[in-house]
Amino acid sequence: MSARYGTPVDPTARNNPHAFAIAMVGSGGRVLEVGCSVGHVTEHLVAAGNTVVGIEIDAEAAEQARRFASDVYVADVARTRLGELVEPGFDVVVLGDVLEHLPDPGATLAEAVALLSPGGRVVISVPHVGHADVRLMLLEGAWAYQPDGLLDRTHLRWFTYAGLGELLAGAGLTATRVERVVLPPFESGLPVSPGRHGADVLRFVLADPEATTYQFVVEARRAGAGEPALPPAPAPEFPDLDAERAALTEELTALRNEVDAWRRSRLVRLTAPLRKLRRR
Repeated sequence: MSARYGTPVDPTARNNPHAFAIAMVGSGGRVLEVGCSVGHVTEHLVAAGNTVVGIEIDAEAAEQARRFASDVYVADVARTRLGELVEPGFDVVVLGDVLEHLPDPGATLAEAVALLSPGGRVVISVPHVGHADVRLMLLEGAWAYQPDGLLDRTHLRWFTYAGLGELLAGAGLTATRVERVVLPPFESGLPVSPGRHGADVLRFVLADPEATTYQFVVEARRAGAGEPALPPAPAPEFPDLDAERAALTEELTALRNEVDAWRRSRLVRLTAPLRKLRRR
């Protein structure tokens, strides 16, 4: 949850979770940033005209975040309810790279919703466990925790798009904007071996449009009656490998039959001595 030394943030960057979140928060609001770390995102939220209150588990990181935030509380939100730290009335509650570290992310997200003003929003980011590299790594029979990234060893929860929808629905939310941080296969930093996966396997994995999604960044508000938690997921178009294999087998059989027919033909028999002579 805490990155003691922070990460440089470019709010204009493309395909970047921090930039997506900053844009979703907007300007001129009262913001609660859960897991504010050293304030690397806080700084840009304040520069946009927001008043930011932070919550951070690491006391040293929290001290640095106080350079930008109006106040920072040092607390472990897995053990302390958000409502015990701050009063309701926030326009936006930000939980960036936080929920995956919690034993009960749904409970914390519901606490965040309770702190929103009427019309308030939450902004969250979570990793996508269905990225192609995770799928390929499992095909290799491995599950290798990493110092950071998708399989950060401090993660307690993982999310697919459907799982993200369940998380939002459980907190009574509907997404108003969904962004995806995308990475091609073999660029996630996971120990996956490209040479171990054939073209058919890669084609099957990448037929799912979410296979290159590395992270989801979502803006959401309280849901009205009947509103879905998320827009429909893009539909996978998995290739029918059995049908393709059957078609290739049929084509190969036809070619073999043609060759056999040619070999049995009268012309082939008559010219056989000449072909033998040429081979000499």
